[in-house]
Amino acid sequence: MKNLLLLACLMVFTVNAQKKIENLETYTASNGVTYSIGDEFQLGRGSDTNGKFVYVNVGGWAVSSSAEQNRLGSLNVGLIVTVKKIKKYNYKRYKGVYFTVGGGNITNYTIDIENAISSCEVIPCRSEASSKVVVDKYDKLKKLKELLDSGILTKEEFENEKAKILN
Repeated sequence: MKNLLLLACLMVFTVNAQKKIENLETYTASNGVTYSIGDEFQLGRGSDTNGKFVYVNVGGWAVSSSAEQNRLGSLNVGLIVTVKKIKKYNYKRYKGVYFTVGGGNITNYTIDIENAISSCEVIPCRSEASSKVVVDKYDKLKKLKELLDSGILTKEEFENEKAKILN
């Protein structure tokens, strides 16, 4: 009876664990890039004060018990990596999309992709894209104002175009 109860508990745990980890073939990230298994992309700079990567960690056989020692070193700026696995985790305290990537050697790396993007540890990063949008928006507004001042646009046309840009 004990064995049967233990087996039932193990089956429930296994089913719940499988629901909380999803293997993906592709993932569209916040930087607008759709990543697929086999794709290559470039690492940016480590976001830690010492230049180490915070969201790119050594994985596989080389993992240490110390989180600090698992961080990828600052000498890996610009490293081209290849996506091997994409997993989405949905645990209470462990959520997000993580890539397992290879960097051309025998060690794999694990990347918390969204945090790596937001901290520019992955290229292209979100801040590059969003800052470009802001610059483009203000460039367009400046050109519109010049067209208004030169008499090419009426005040009404200027206001209509300005509203389009700001929306």
